[in-house]
Amino acid sequence: MRQQPLKLLISSALLVGLSGCGSAQPAEDSTPAPALRLPIVQVLRQDVPKVLNLTGTVNALPDHSVKVSPAIAGKLISVAAIPGERIARGQVIARLDSRQATDQLAQATAALEVVNAGVAQAQTNRLLAQNNLSRVQMLYSEKIAPQKDLIAAQSQLATATEQVRAAQAQVAQVRATQGQARTQLSFSEVRSPISGVVASRFLNAGDTADTATPIVQIVDLETVIVSANLPADASAVVHVGDRGQIRSAATAGSLVATVTAVSPVVDLQNNALAIQLRCANPQTYLKEGQSVSVQITTGVHRGVMTIPKTALVPDPEHPEGHLVYQFQGGKIRRVKVQTGIEVENRVEITSGLGVNTQIVARGAYGLPDDTAAEASR
Repeated sequence: MRQQPLKLLISSALLVGLSGCGSAQPAEDSTPAPALRLPIVQVLRQDVPKVLNLTGTVNALPDHSVKVSPAIAGKLISVAAIPGERIARGQVIARLDSRQATDQLAQATAALEVVNAGVAQAQTNRLLAQNNLSRVQMLYSEKIAPQKDLIAAQSQLATATEQVRAAQAQVAQVRATQGQARTQLSFSEVRSPISGVVASRFLNAGDTADTATPIVQIVDLETVIVSANLPADASAVVHVGDRGQIRSAATAGSLVATVTAVSPVVDLQNNALAIQLRCANPQTYLKEGQSVSVQITTGVHRGVMTIPKTALVPDPEHPEGHLVYQFQGGKIRRVKVQTGIEVENRVEITSGLGVNTQIVARGAYGLPDDTAAEASR
């Protein structure tokens, strides 16, 4: 009879222990996840320019990219131009061996002194002949001198006059030779025909140069021409005087350009017209031969709905489609949208959103619908 109360006591202790273990387990956490902080913006309605996007090539202005050759052939004794160096118009960039021209100039200068002395002597002789003729004419008029003396004096004057003319002709000839020698000597200095920057150097001191072989290439790119191909069906919207923007990887922003020429002839191979834009390039960011993007403003789209480009995310069901995360009631949900024109960092929305609708500007890609969110400050 004593064993039955002991069993009851043990059973009661086990039940108490099991009850204590059950009360030690934590209760399930029902606290909601915190809302994501995301940049929220509104869909705007604004005027957007109509922009024609082309690809262009940078070229120097006519006669602003020059390969400089000497005017005469000769051996180079020095080349002063260094690639990348700025050169002024008329600056000496190379010198040819000038010893032969220097000798020729010295010889011509010495010969000129001789023939000038000959002219002076001939003029003195002519003056004496003139005085003698005057004296004989006076004597002849007084019937003191015979006629033959008069004829001889006249002949002497004529001969002296011819000698003066011959001496003066020699002076002219020697001066021409001297001028040629000076010209040859001046050609030994090769000068830059334009101001610009040395783009390339082809010859060095000791090389033989001729009129067909350039020594250096000098380029002036402070103003450039950008050539592009305009689709023939867009030719009616682009005119001489229209403004454009030139962009490249080398420039942080854009450079203003003006359309200066639109070809009237269509290239049948690409159904396009050649156009040119003139662009100031004071910092010479644009280089000759460089490929750049050209944007020409042709009009304005009025009252277009736009959003930041960064708000667009790809549609997983349609690779070429776009989605936008709409923000409403503290949650975000994906919405399919149709896009239109793009201008700088904004894109037109033609359907899917309304004006003043709030959307996530960026950073929501991959988030599921109904994710809790709040606008970041």
